[in-house]
Amino acid sequence: RFVTDDGILQYNGRFYRGTLELALDDENDLIIVNTVRTHDYLASVVGSEVPSSLEAEALAAQAVAARTYLYTHLSRHKSYDLEGDTRDQEYDGAQNEDARTIRAVERTAGRIATYGGAPIEALYSANAGGLTENSENVFGNALPYLRSVASPGDEAAKDSSWGRTSYEWTKEISATQLRDYLAVRDFTVGVPREITLVSVSDTGRVLLARVVGSLGTKDIGKDRARYYFGLRSSLFTVSISPGGATERVAAEDTERQKALASLGAQQATTAFEILRDGTGSEIGLRATSYVYELPVTFVFKGKGFGHGVGMSQWGAQGMALKGSSAEQILAYYYRGTAVTAVGGD
Repeated sequence: RFVTDDGILQYNGRFYRGTLELALDDENDLIIVNTVRTHDYLASVVGSEVPSSLEAEALAAQAVAARTYLYTHLSRHKSYDLEGDTRDQEYDGAQNEDARTIRAVERTAGRIATYGGAPIEALYSANAGGLTENSENVFGNALPYLRSVASPGDEAAKDSSWGRTSYEWTKEISATQLRDYLAVRDFTVGVPREITLVSVSDTGRVLLARVVGSLGTKDIGKDRARYYFGLRSSLFTVSISPGGATERVAAEDTERQKALASLGAQQATTAFEILRDGTGSEIGLRATSYVYELPVTFVFKGKGFGHGVGMSQWGAQGMALKGSSAEQILAYYYRGTAVTAVGGD
């Protein structure tokens, strides 16, 4: 067991409060467990899950959701309670504490979200893409407080330099790239030739996708599509750009040139501009655009980031910007719930 006099321990480049000790995980592998006060754990989780620059009421809503999640997931493992990453909640130790995240925890101290007097499954994700999802379409259980609701506040992400791609995004991947990507995930169909969205929910999220490849056909159910295709969410459509198609790119558009090169696109032709001196004499050429021949490419267009069930973190920010309190945000995303004091922290 490792303890310190100044309250901070360092491990693997990160700083932690509380104690660190060696223990065995559920598979009897040796791990390090951080035992920490609820207050300090939550202050880190809030700062790890969302930027501390969010509105105070959005941070407070996140604090209640995180505390509720902690409350309902204690003692799930042999030697510890929660994983320190997105398998449960992101927890990065003391470095993600901030005066604002500490205030959010203290402002909501000892309070959790309940339904019918019982703690809820306080699920949340980064961005719902404008519409949250019913719980049974992702996790299997139909919970009355995890119902699909409009989430217009998600659009607040579009005003963020780093957050905008969590609202709308596009991913291009060539057929051979996708073959290799799927194979790493033990999903082997050969070179994909077709992806069919067999079933989608009322929100547009993919419930069943079918991949037809050179070696066979396999289905992907529910939220697993985003894992197998490497997408931000399961709220997407997909189209195919056939091999042999061409695209003209301006010479100065180096980002697009890099993207096409990563797909394996071949540069077919180059357009040039004749350069002349003051007398009109030709002194050289300058490339103005390139034409690329494209391989067979799958183009995924989607919205949102994460599973989309429960509270949307960007949606909470959008609501807070318009004056909603933490309690109003929580009641909106977790239908029919109340914020209840249970003590602790």
